[in-house]
Amino acid sequence: ACCLASCATSPEQAEMLAAEKASRIAEIELRQGESVTRVCPRGNDGWEALGDDVLLLEAGDDWFMAELSGTCDPESAFGGIATRSSTGSSCIGRGDNVFTGRPRSGGRCMVTGLYAWDKEAVADAPDAEAGSSSD
Repeated sequence: ACCLASCATSPEQAEMLAAEKASRIAEIELRQGESVTRVCPRGNDGWEALGDDVLLLEAGDDWFMAELSGTCDPESAFGGIATRSSTGSSCIGRGDNVFTGRPRSGGRCMVTGLYAWDKEAVADAPDAEAGSSSD
């Protein structure tokens, strides 16, 4: 029983996880752009994990967001990721695979969506609109 109790999530941990998820959702809403069909990632080091089901990929001077489904867990992919395209090219699209090398979890996800990503986007100040509407 003591082992099971140690695995339970405390209210504080649950609150922290909920806050992290809300922050991630807000960032996605702010930065996600138009849907794209293909992305040609720069290489093994041009990526960032944004949660366990979202991957940011660098392609040239631009960044893209890949929505993932599966068990690849990009947040734990310290060494890098690999991609496999159904066309055999270095570019990926919906239905292609991302691998993180996590053998216990399968380490493979499918790309379910691709979007432009604005790394420079910033949220509007909450009172900026209120100040401009008083004119």
